[in-house]
Amino acid sequence: MTDSCPRCVRRAIRPAAERRRDDTVVHGYRCPACGHTWATARHLPAYIPTRRSAA
Repeated sequence: MTDSCPRCVRRAIRPAAERRRDDTVVHGYRCPACGHTWATARHLPAYIPTRRSAA
């Protein structure tokens, strides 16, 4: 998963660190352009595609 830098808006930055706990993943990022660091926490089940039934 990639993210965009909240400071300089550079896109497609890959995580520099990752930690998993149960169904949550925390990614640490560092922007190669401006050096800004930040983290995101994501609830993994929210990223699983769902199936829609044909009605």
